[in-house]
Parts: sequence; C-alpha cells; structure tokens
Amino acid sequence: MERLYSLQGLRGAAVLGVVVFHMASVEAKYSGGDLLLPALVNFFQLGVDLFFVISGFVMVIVTRGRFQNKVQTQRFVFNRLSRIYPNYWLYFFITLGVTLALPGVVNTSHGSSNWLMSFLLLPNDRVLLVMVAWSLVFELWFYLVFTGLLLFKEKHLPLLLGVWAIGLIGFNVSANWQDFNPALKIMLHPYALEFIAGSALALFFYSKFSARLPTPWVWAALIAALCIGFPLIYGYQLFAAEGLMRMLSVGGVFGALVGALVLLERRKRIRVPAFLIFTGDMSYTIYLSHLLVLGVIGHLWQRVGVWPASPWDNAVFLLLMMAAVLCYGALAYRFFEKPVLDWATAYCARTFAVSPRHSQTGPAK
Repeated sequence: MERLYSLQGLRGAAVLGVVVFHMASVEAKYSGGDLLLPALVNFFQLGVDLFFVISGFVMVIVTRGRFQNKVQTQRFVFNRLSRIYPNYWLYFFITLGVTLALPGVVNTSHGSSNWLMSFLLLPNDRVLLVMVAWSLVFELWFYLVFTGLLLFKEKHLPLLLGVWAIGLIGFNVSANWQDFNPALKIMLHPYALEFIAGSALALFFYSKFSARLPTPWVWAALIAALCIGFPLIYGYQLFAAEGLMRMLSVGGVFGALVGALVLLERRKRIRVPAFLIFTGDMSYTIYLSHLLVLGVIGHLWQRVGVWPASPWDNAVFLLLMMAAVLCYGALAYRFFEKPVLDWATAYCARTFAVSPRHSQTGPAK
C-alpha cells in the first residue's frame, strides 16, 4: 500500500480535533463553572467527517489492481475486519468492566446499550457501549459495499461509485433516512457521500489528469477550503445537522483539502510534520480511548480541586487532558494496536497466499 504522509497527517489533525471537541464538555463538567475552550471547538467534531473522506481515499489505494480476484477479496475483508475489531474490543471490554463495576458512570445521559450489538458493531436503536464507535458502524457498511464492488471490473469503479452517489442523493432529496429501521438508517444515511468523495479523489489522483492540474490551482483549492470553506461551514453551523446539505458541503470542502494536500505532497511542495504523522498512526487508538482517558483525568481533577476565580486552572486541566490522551495513545499503539496489526498482516499473508500466476500488478499490501 502506498504511504501518503499527508493522509496520516490529516488523520492526526482529525483525531486531535475530535479530542478537543470532547475536552470542551469535560471542562464544562469538571472545571468548576468557568470555561476556557470557546464555542468554536464545536467545529472540530467534523474530524469524523474527515476520517470518512480519508477512508474512501484509502479504499481505492488498497484495492488497486485487485478487482475480480477471490484471494485478494478475502485479503481485503480480513484486513478491514482485523483493522477494526481487535482494537475496538479492547475498549469495549474496558468500558463494559467500568459499567459493571460502577453502574451509572458510562453513558448516563444517553440510555442503556445493547451489549451484543455493541460488541459486534451492528446497527441498533440504542447508543453503543463505546459511544464513539458509532462511526465504525458506518465504516463497516462502507467496507461491505466496497467488497461488493470488487466483484466488478476495476474500470467500472467510477461508474459504480457514481450510481451509489446518485442513488443516495435522490433518496435523501425525496425521503428522510431517520424514518427507517437502524440498519436502513446506516445504508441510506448521506455520510456515505463523504466516503464516495474520498474514493473519487483517489481515482483522480491516480489518473493521468491529476498530473495536468497546474500547481497554482492546487494551492488555490487548498486556500479556498481553509479560508472560505471552513468559515462557511462554521458560519452556517453545518456540524449541527446530519442532512444532505452538510454531507455535500463538508464532503466537498474536506475533499478539496485532502486532494490538494496529496497532490502537493506528490509534487514535493509540502512536508507533513512528524508529530502529525505519528498522531495519525495512533489515531484509531486515540479515537477509541480518549473518552475513557478524559473521564479519568476529569475525576482526578475533581478530587484535586478547582479554582473558579482563575483561568489558569483550566489551562492546566486542558493541557493535562491532552497530554494524558497522547501519552496513553502512544503506549497503547506501541504495545497493543501495532503488534496486533503486525500479527494480522503476517497471518493474512500466510492464509490468503496469492499464487504467482494469479498475482496482480497492483501495489503490495
């Protein structure tokens, strides 16, 4: 799989945004009444939308040259599931343990959870035990659809993605996804448009047309996304809705951001900071664990005491929360997520071996 450092850097920025967004509610709960984080951080919840765009881009990378091949399809499915479930189950069982030991601490304001459906990451009408895992249900749906697309010829992928997008837009113009059962809500939700946007960007990136795009135009797209797109999204509070307008607008702006950065990286016009790359590497662990870490720090801070008359206690509290999230993320990535992924990769190579006469010309996984 080709490694684009800009994608990893964007993953890092996205997860940091989600962490800061949740830090605002923890600050409000445990800081004694005064607040330092502004309402502006509500924008950062869109880090999940950025993840969806990046995910669509990555799906095209990992499937190039692997269509209509049974073994490669098996590899794709195994790698996607092993990427999602083992790390997720760790935090599922940690959260379950906290729930059993301290009833009323987890998801107190969101109702009870269906433990089996949460364990399997299947759509249901209750909040998941690991609350942030709602996005993983969408990811699994995207992976399932892409597995089906692998049955067709690769040259038909743009057409198939277009049909999927048109179908979703047509449905969401004429009906409301919220009126259906939990499974159909996932299938019909316009979130998939962000995933499709990422896939379309990757197809353009690997086409002959991307090289013909003048570099000044690429810079213009990046500047427009940051200086026009972001303010408009915040100004119209699109992060507060889940409708078609949000997905088209956010998907378009984030698509321009992702597309511009990967093209500028290919042309050696930018360098991604190493910190963001490493944060991107451990972004999945941070995403799954950060609510637990923030909760622990919040309870400890409450025991230490607060000084509502001064903003300095908030500053220390916020820095402590971010440091704890990053330190835990680095350790858990190093000693759990990465070893598990390395084992899964080796197991996949042994179990789903590709014979020389059936090997593909695409990049190695």
